[in-house]
Amino acid sequence: MAGQNELVGSVLVVGGGIAGVQAALDLAEAGFKVYLVEAKSAIGGHMAQLDKTFPTNDCAMCILSPKLVEAGRHRNIQLLVDTEVVSVDGDVGNFTVRLRKKPRYIDLDKCTGCGECGQVCPVIIPDRFNAGLGVQRAAYKLYPQAVPNAYAIEKRGIAPCRNACPAGQRAQGYIALIREGRYEDALRVIKEDNPFPGICGRICNHRCEDACNRGKLDEPINIRALKRFVTDKVYEKPRVRPEPAPRRYPQRVAVIGAGPCGLTAAQDLCKMGYGVTVFEALPVAGGMLRVGVPEYRLPSWIVDREVQDIVDLGVELRLNHPVNNLDEVFAEGFDAILIAVGAHEGVRLNIPGADLDGVLINTHFLRDVRLGNPPKLGKQVAVIGAGDVAMDVARTARRLGAEVHVYYRRTREEATADPEEMERAEEEGVVFHWQVTPVEIVGDGNRRVVGMKCVRTEPGLPDETGRRRPVVVPGSEHFVPCDNVIFSVGQRAGLAFIPESAGVGITDQATVAVNPNTLATSRPGVFAAGDVATGTAFVIEAVAAGHKVAQAIHRYLQGEELEPPPKPKLPVVELSRAEIDERIARGEVHIQPRVPMTALPVEQRLSTFEEVVAGYDDEQAQAEAARCLACGICSECLSCVYTCLAGAVDHDMVEQTVELQVGAVLLAPGFATFDAEKAGEYGWGRYPNVVTSLQFERLLNASGPTLGHVQRPSDGRTPKRIAFIQCVGSRDQKHDYCSSVCCVYAIKEAMMAIEHEPDTEVTVFLMDMRAFSKGYLDFYRRAQERYGIRFVRCRVSAVKEDPKSRNLVIRYVDEGNGRGIREEEFDLVVLSVGMEVPESVRDLARRVGIATDSYGFCQTVPFAPLQTSKPGVFAIGPFREPKDIPESVVEASAAAGLAGALLAPARWTQTTPETYPPERDVTREPLRIGVFVCKCGSNIAGFLDVPAVAEYAATLPGVIHAEYNLYTCSQDSIRHIVERVQELNLNRVVVAACTPLTHEPLFQEAIRQAGLNPYLFEMANIRNQCSWVHQNDRERATEKAKDLVRMAVAKAARLEPLHRVRVPVEKAALVIGGGAAGLNAALTLARQGFPVHLVERSDRLGGNLLQLRHSLQEATGDGERMWLDPQAYARALVGRVMAEPLITVHLNTEVVETSGFVGQYISRLRGPAGEFEVRHGVAIVAVGGVEYRGPEYGYGTDPRILTQQEFEQRLGEGKDLPDSVVMIQCVGPAEQYCARICCTTALKNALMLKRHKPQARVTVIYRDIRTFGFKERIYQEARRAGVLFVQYDFDRKPQVQIADARLQVTVWEPVLGEELVLEPDLLVLSMPVVPSPGSREFAARLKLPVDLDGFFLEAHVKLRPVDFATDGFFLAGMAHYPKFLGEAIAQAQAAAARAATVLSRDYLEVGGIVAQVDSEKCVACLTCVRICPYRVPRIRADLVGVGGIVGAAYIEPAQCHGCGVCVGECPAKAIQLLHYRDVQIEAKIEVLEGVLVGVGYP
Repeated sequence: MAGQNELVGSVLVVGGGIAGVQAALDLAEAGFKVYLVEAKSAIGGHMAQLDKTFPTNDCAMCILSPKLVEAGRHRNIQLLVDTEVVSVDGDVGNFTVRLRKKPRYIDLDKCTGCGECGQVCPVIIPDRFNAGLGVQRAAYKLYPQAVPNAYAIEKRGIAPCRNACPAGQRAQGYIALIREGRYEDALRVIKEDNPFPGICGRICNHRCEDACNRGKLDEPINIRALKRFVTDKVYEKPRVRPEPAPRRYPQRVAVIGAGPCGLTAAQDLCKMGYGVTVFEALPVAGGMLRVGVPEYRLPSWIVDREVQDIVDLGVELRLNHPVNNLDEVFAEGFDAILIAVGAHEGVRLNIPGADLDGVLINTHFLRDVRLGNPPKLGKQVAVIGAGDVAMDVARTARRLGAEVHVYYRRTREEATADPEEMERAEEEGVVFHWQVTPVEIVGDGNRRVVGMKCVRTEPGLPDETGRRRPVVVPGSEHFVPCDNVIFSVGQRAGLAFIPESAGVGITDQATVAVNPNTLATSRPGVFAAGDVATGTAFVIEAVAAGHKVAQAIHRYLQGEELEPPPKPKLPVVELSRAEIDERIARGEVHIQPRVPMTALPVEQRLSTFEEVVAGYDDEQAQAEAARCLACGICSECLSCVYTCLAGAVDHDMVEQTVELQVGAVLLAPGFATFDAEKAGEYGWGRYPNVVTSLQFERLLNASGPTLGHVQRPSDGRTPKRIAFIQCVGSRDQKHDYCSSVCCVYAIKEAMMAIEHEPDTEVTVFLMDMRAFSKGYLDFYRRAQERYGIRFVRCRVSAVKEDPKSRNLVIRYVDEGNGRGIREEEFDLVVLSVGMEVPESVRDLARRVGIATDSYGFCQTVPFAPLQTSKPGVFAIGPFREPKDIPESVVEASAAAGLAGALLAPARWTQTTPETYPPERDVTREPLRIGVFVCKCGSNIAGFLDVPAVAEYAATLPGVIHAEYNLYTCSQDSIRHIVERVQELNLNRVVVAACTPLTHEPLFQEAIRQAGLNPYLFEMANIRNQCSWVHQNDRERATEKAKDLVRMAVAKAARLEPLHRVRVPVEKAALVIGGGAAGLNAALTLARQGFPVHLVERSDRLGGNLLQLRHSLQEATGDGERMWLDPQAYARALVGRVMAEPLITVHLNTEVVETSGFVGQYISRLRGPAGEFEVRHGVAIVAVGGVEYRGPEYGYGTDPRILTQQEFEQRLGEGKDLPDSVVMIQCVGPAEQYCARICCTTALKNALMLKRHKPQARVTVIYRDIRTFGFKERIYQEARRAGVLFVQYDFDRKPQVQIADARLQVTVWEPVLGEELVLEPDLLVLSMPVVPSPGSREFAARLKLPVDLDGFFLEAHVKLRPVDFATDGFFLAGMAHYPKFLGEAIAQAQAAAARAATVLSRDYLEVGGIVAQVDSEKCVACLTCVRICPYRVPRIRADLVGVGGIVGAAYIEPAQCHGCGVCVGECPAKAIQLLHYRDVQIEAKIEVLEGVLVGVGYP
């Protein structure tokens, strides 16, 4: 262990489910900094998916949400969502943890949770939170109450189409928008990266399509055509002139060249706020786009339109304005120059005759044609080259009437032209001559071309590019007649205007020399980009260069470092063939070639320059867009960016690595439900009406995909006959464990289904009903008796579907019908799927370095149930063993207690203290109310007139300031409210917004930071109560909002400062009970540094632990089980307690009474020396239980009839062991409640007997074998060992008699259909654990509740299983309910952790919103005493009530929970709830009725 000076007072908790959240809260409250790591986008885990929780059927979210909110707001809990653990290194007390934080693409600090991004997102994906039954958008919030209350974007990375595009075009984004018919939005996305969508939609070289993952399936998406479609679609509407960009900077930039690069840079610089002038030598703008691409491929109106969009931003365009001197440009007042003249100069081959008349250059030829001055061509034209420009030349020459032949020195496969362009050229009659090149142009006597001398070539050795260099075939020279030769073998920039004296370097390739990162030339202030810097390139490359150089010029003009900061490398999504095949198998994708495009017939083309290829229509475009595989998931359409007024969306987020120092690690990564598709016999995934239990849970939930209406997925009908099949993925050949929760989970869902539709018939097919915990057996009975749920004991082997009705057919063995085969039809089948450890959690275990079993469950240490194989690392929840919520919560607190014991010296060293300015005394000030009305984006403002509400609020009496905010809950608005309170001396604040439960603490904290008492705050809920319920009536919603604000202001005027007082904490604990639970609780607290009084009423410590002779460690390891010695553990445990100086042991002592309140209790104890008092801040009740010893089955009448505890003692002694034993389960009180441990104890003893005497015959007569979790392995082992099992019903219980001195047990055997008569040597009764004698009286003395069975009653069965309703009192061990030793140890450690949240503090703050009694009105009727759920009110004799009677009610502020029940019930109206006084509530009612008027609200 690290030395004390090295201890780190922070803890890493992995997993944001209920276990992780509880552990984090306990640790944070006990003085430790907590890093709560969750892989998903929000905490809540599986419990957040539940509709109800058994056995109370509480709303799961109602009880979970407050804990989530508390964890999210706790100053000492740092939520790290979207995060995974990479490694854990170091030693206990000082670990170095590396985390991988995945990009969320939404800034948590900025997101307000308004949801507008989700509303505009076009990408639809399966809704995993709803178990795939519904769909969600790629921009999503995990669930409505998610914490953090923020959205996330589901994105695997950037799509390969974007990665391949030089300009980074978000093709997947605009394709998704096209699919939804949102064409203007799609064009907006395109123009975000490309100012020339109409141009690129026609002539782009579409590298995106080459990279498209769809090409791995059939054909790539026709991305270029879709871009063209959406552009044409929008452009056919009347043009809307763009708003001019505002001028922000005084500098001016000159751009030489109005091609795509220059215009892109001009646009960007203009938008940045610079003055931009573009100089162009030609009479038209657009460069080669306008004069170098034929009209039939790129209509001139498209170019002119897109150029004009740039000019209208405020760019000055000077046509017919060549630049001849850079110095003159600078002299005109420009601060920077961009040279972007493009490659307008064609290249002639250096061969004889290249200067003859009739020899033309590609660029000149195309420019003259485009400008209306086409050259006169002869009959035959030879085009030299096979690039895209050569195809333009050839096809243009055909339209001018010439016969055209194309000559190229390489093969067709090596041609650089677009294959589609070559095909269209051939269709139009162009003849191609491959591997032919001219060596001389031949002229007549008048220097007029008459033909060419050509040679044939063949591939030679590779050149510097890797291509094989053509070599002449000897003897292949031949003559080709022609009238014109048009060279199309390359282009270059015209740089005559840049002499050497200009100070701008020129390369050997006749390009401007630039820094490739900054595009700066050798002359300061001069930049070059596009073809002039790189040589001939495609239009999209020119656009990319324009963007890049604009940024460089901006940095230059702002005096920043020219080298751009490195951009993060974004992951590119490359779908594997296996992934594509999987999507095909799921039916998500089908083979479907691209939608073809139509073209003009060939006979029409040659007579016109009309555009050849027609674009898609709406139907075709949406069909082609639907082919997109959405491989990046998020399409990056930027709709979320445009709609998010908070600026929270950041699509360039990248994965980050975070390193932390922590003292301990708690692992609560949760579980995954079994993949039902692996149980193919049940048809999940094939039959739509077979669903998993989690899917059914979401169908039941009001926030689920069907809004709580149970519907069949196949047809939406309400199912009337539902079957549940249990143990799917549990208790089978591949899972030797029970998943613990499935049985009662199914009962709960069956009940809920019937409550939704009372005429629903439900059948549950099961092997054993494992209703093993507190209240579960009664829950089971209620399902049978009140709800009529039918339970059939049979393991269903298969489910079949009726293809017509889609109903499901189940064949099973009918126990009630002679065990015959019966067939039934159901509308819906629910598979109760078990728990598994997902592969991601197995990876986590490997990275952390802890041992797991073959299923991935964490192995822990014997008698230390939470300690992993790595000291300082603890495992909790289903990661350790399948379990229910209460057990997970207990283990969470227990692990927090163990971590606290390790790190106690470092407590409060890493935490952030609360610091506030002095509170302002406003009691004598006149009212100065400030009102802040929230627009919530469009969530409120879209449905009511927010400015009008704010304006109205400003007219209300006492209001001196009113305003509206975009998002009042955002961090900048919170800061603004603080500033306003301070600047305007506001003394009351009203916020009109939403969800007061979530947001009120946030605003109260804000005004406290401004110096106001936090209770001088009021909220009006105008979203939930106005905009949501009056969505279609804006006027009514607005008027109602005004009413609510008026009511809130009226109440605010009557608010008074409330103060919480500090009460010092007595830093000692009282632990009552010296058994395993009490001993562990005391030891855990002492190790945290707290003194403990341990009270035991007997003369020795150990309790029931002393009766335990052997223990079967079923929860760890594979193969052989470990037999442990609990007696050795008991001796060691008692020894540690007795040696601990902070523990004072009081034997033979009882608690007489306890008084006081949390943090300040006084208990009177009675011991051998008489009565004495101890002071303590908390108390833990661990008084244990005892084995029942009732008269059932003849117990006490014959020494051969034993209890399991007695039998265990005999086994421990190893003497007089029987040859045959019969065990009867569920004896006495166990018929009313399951005592949890009896089945496992019986099997453990049966195996121990078999170990001593393998030939011994053991028969277990049982109702249900409830070996839950890993205890199922003991059941299986017992069967393998030859233990026999006979089932019975309570209405036909076994009979025991003694005949002729023989012990005789008679039981009905349902399989054989006859009675069995057994004559064992011993009859062993599995007697249940019952409460300790006198526990009810003890509970009464301490005013602690017990349940109907006499066990102590926890505050909440699910989420507060170790707390009493009385603050400061906790319970552990079998005083709570029967439990195994490991469970008792964990609950004891949990109780200690919960106690430490009190003892770790020097004082507690009490008061605030509490009930207050006016004794002068009190009649001492005891109503409040009886009604209070927390047992706080009491009658004090020293108080005088109404009419001078002696005694009046008193409510201790330190104990009051502020629930207000007593206020409502008091018949004398003697109790008021502070902050909700009658006068405050009446003020709201009166102003609503228009009664209360007048400044100051008297």
